[in-house]
Order: sequence, then C-alpha cells, then structure tokens
Amino acid sequence: MEKWLQYKYDKQTEKNVFFANEAIIVAIILAALHLSLVPTFVILFALLYVGLNNKISLMVSCLIGLIGVITFYFSTFFIFGAEQYFEPTNPELTVVSLLGLMVFIVIGNYYQHRRLNILGQQRQHYHNQMTRYIAFANQLSRYAPLQLWQSIMRGEAEAKIEYKRKKLTIFFSDIQGFTELSETLIPDDLAFLLNDYLSHMTEIAKQYEATVDKFMGDAILIFFGDPNSQGTEQDAKSCVEMAIAMRQQMKLLRERWKKMGYPVLHIRMGISTGYCHVGNYGASHRMAYTIVGRDVNLAARLQSAAEVDEILIADDTHQLIKNEFLCVPKVPIYLKGIQGPVKTWQVMEKFTGKKSDTQKWFDYDYKGFHLVLNLEEVQNYEYPELVEILEMMIDRIKTQQKITNAQGVPRLSLDDEIKP
Repeated sequence: MEKWLQYKYDKQTEKNVFFANEAIIVAIILAALHLSLVPTFVILFALLYVGLNNKISLMVSCLIGLIGVITFYFSTFFIFGAEQYFEPTNPELTVVSLLGLMVFIVIGNYYQHRRLNILGQQRQHYHNQMTRYIAFANQLSRYAPLQLWQSIMRGEAEAKIEYKRKKLTIFFSDIQGFTELSETLIPDDLAFLLNDYLSHMTEIAKQYEATVDKFMGDAILIFFGDPNSQGTEQDAKSCVEMAIAMRQQMKLLRERWKKMGYPVLHIRMGISTGYCHVGNYGASHRMAYTIVGRDVNLAARLQSAAEVDEILIADDTHQLIKNEFLCVPKVPIYLKGIQGPVKTWQVMEKFTGKKSDTQKWFDYDYKGFHLVLNLEEVQNYEYPELVEILEMMIDRIKTQQKITNAQGVPRLSLDDEIKP
C-alpha cells in the first residue's frame, strides 16, 4: 500500500492517510478498553506525538479526529458493547501503559533522529552534486555565447535545430598582418598575444551585452540583437560604441606589447546592419549557435577594406547612429560577393554633446567677414582643400593683427610702437 500511495500521491498525502489509519486503530483500542483512564491518555499522547512528527495540518487533524470519534462510537455500540466510561485502571495496566509509552517515545525518537540524519546526508549529497553540475555548466558555458547559455539554464531556450529571421547589427574585426606575424613568432608568444587580445576584446563585448559568435584565429564575429535586443537603433549604437572602446583598448595593448618587445599591431573593424537568420545550425548531436546572411558577409568585407585602426560601417548602420557619432563618408567601394558599389562611412568618434559636434551649417557675418559653410555639400576628398583655405585665412588675420596696433593704425615696424 505504501508503494501504491507513493506512486499515486505526494508525500504529505501519504502521511495523512497513515495518520488516519492510526487514528482509526486508536479509536477501536479505546472502545475495547472502555476509556480506561491511564491507557486512554497514554494512547492519545502517542497519537499526538505521531501527528506532530508528521507535521499534520490543523484542518486535516480535525477531520481525522472526527473520523476517530465516529469509529469509537460505532465500535462501542456495535462491537464491544456500551459500558461505563473511564473505568478505574488497575496498577499493572498503568505500569504497562507507561512503560509502553516510554518505549514508544524512545523508538520514535530513534527513528526520527535516523530520518533526520538520512535527510541531512541526502541534502549534502544533492548540494555536492549541484555544486559539481554548476561547475561543469560554468566550464561548458565558455564554449557558447553567454546569453544563449543563460537562456537555456532558465528554460527559455532549447538545444535543438531551429533558427529565425531578425534584424541584427554585425561586427567583424581582425588584426592586420597577423598571418604574416605567425610566421615570425614562436608559438608560445603567438598564443600569448592572441589570448591577451581576445580576452580584452571579449570583456569589452560583455560590457556592451553583445553576443560573441565565434573566434576565427585573430578574427572576431560579434552581433547585437539576439537573444537579447534593445531595439535595432540602440543595438547599432551599442555596437559602434563597443568598436570605439575596442580601438581605444587596442592602443593600450599596443603600447604594452611594444614594451615587451613584440611588434606593433593594429586592428581593422567592419560593421553592417540587416536581416539575418540566427539560431542553432548543425546536427542533433553537434550544433552551433550562429548567424548567416548577406550582412554577415558584408561586415567581413568591410573589415577587409578598412584601413588600420579604422571602423568602417555600411550605410544602413550609419542611418541608425548618425545623430550620436561623427562619421566621415568614403568613396563607394566594390566588395567581393556584394553586388554593386557599397556606400561606406568611417566612424571617427562619439559626439560630446556640444552643438558644434552635430552642426553642419555655419553662417557667420560680421562687418568685413562673411562665412557660409554647408558640410552636407562638401565631399570627403574636398576637406583638405577646405582646411588649407581656412588656415590661409587664419594666418592672414594673425599677420594683420601683428602689423596694426589696438586702434587699427598700421605700424612702420614692430619696434615703432611707443610704450606709455
């Protein structure tokens, strides 16, 4: 019966059923004893002890008590016969009852203590197993994106072949000349540089909640928008800000490596935004969480076309971030695997919040000076000529300032000014 109850119901229901059986048995015994005073109290105390040990609720105890009273009266009138209640108890029965109660309490305490020890050992065993599994999970999580691992552990995602179409911002970077460097450095030094670089870049990606897809030698593929997304626009801004932080971190690493005797290294970065398929690809026994699509290839091609320490972004990304980042247009380029010319932008820096950071129209008129500048119409290749003209104007103003006094009167020479 115990196994059937365990299979059919939970542990507490099993305790309630056994307590009800004990109450019925006690009621029958009390009816047989005709409520002899000492044995009655001994048996009721033993029943109370069992109820407390099994943590029977008050409502269930009242219900079982009612069943016990009904059983008692039924047994009294139909089995043992109605006689005077609370008959005097002879000394022998009193002694036997008290001894029985003592033995019952001792045996009950023994089994209760034994049960607590077993529960304590089981809890320690489960705690050790859980600690072991958590340690294993933490080690395995290093081979998968952090966000994906957390989703699986929370039960929000399953490890099965599936994918979905989402708009993502993709980041691709590598170290310029790393392949050639691998021919000159010994494997230990090469491994040190690579791991040092990847650990710092990955830590920055983690700070911006990016999904690190994979490492391909010195190349890093990162994307924003899955499994967690802050919206397409904010994902693009976070990606560009992460790229700027990586470029700054690379300067620090370059100086440190230089002091250690390693050659000077630079990175190139490419960013694109567009719809991709993201999910688990592979076989049921071996799969990878990654992205596929045109914009993944575009980000890789932009990285290849970028100059040293340059962040080159596609026009779709620029449209999302142009209000917060200073970008310089570049000549449209043709990329392998991409049809038609691609309009690209070079990310310079993030705006500081000053009006002049975003101002593209200047119209200044003061007496003999009139400046009208529209940066929307000025092309990137025209900037040097424009800067040269402005520098000539500044030099001429400084010269005029030197050859005139405070009243604007020309000086014959710089020494002709009479000091007061």
